[in-house]
Amino acid sequence: MKALKLKLFQETACYKKPFALKVAETYPLPPYSTVKGFLHYVLEAEDFVDMAISVQGDYEDKFINLQTFYFYKQNEITKGPLNVHYLHNVELLIHVYAKEAILNKIIENMKNSKEFFSLGRREDLVRIDDIKMVEFREIDLDEEDDIYGLKYSAYIPKFYNYEALTGINYNLNFKYNIKNEIREWEKVKVVYVEKDSNVITNGKIYLDNEGDIIFFNKKVGEIV
Repeated sequence: MKALKLKLFQETACYKKPFALKVAETYPLPPYSTVKGFLHYVLEAEDFVDMAISVQGDYEDKFINLQTFYFYKQNEITKGPLNVHYLHNVELLIHVYAKEAILNKIIENMKNSKEFFSLGRREDLVRIDDIKMVEFREIDLDEEDDIYGLKYSAYIPKFYNYEALTGINYNLNFKYNIKNEIREWEKVKVVYVEKDSNVITNGKIYLDNEGDIIFFNKKVGEIV
């Protein structure tokens, strides 16, 4: 099986949590909806493109900046200070599984683009350090004696059912459907696991041909 592998860098980034109102708190990694939106922008897609996404990465530090925000309530506009949480020197490892023609189009559009890319907010510029197609395979750890540690911190969906993972639970947005003029989000329950804090000893994993584990947000057999 083939997947697109991206190595990205951001000097600063804020992946704002949707219900953080009094402070712009950031996720430790971009949620699936943010990465999906970035890829759809690259594809110039007008409709949803089915894909599975794996999000891993690390950042050097976190800092807080005070900014002026405008708040809209009915016909009234007010402004006030808001603390914004930023990640500094973010390195991301993204795997994408989709139809091969889609993956090839992402590569082509990234390489031929005449504009800069951003991930998260428009001002959060992203540098494409590497982009390539890789082969990956499924390994059943219940049939082997190997254990695998994490090279990067990662979002690991709970449907993988790995034993004894410790981390922070999130319910991440992925895609939405419009019902009665309201967005209804499809969410993925994950554990944010920091590197070097856990090892995977059971269940099935995807491993690419460069030795990196992949934690797709949906089962690859579900991609249409």
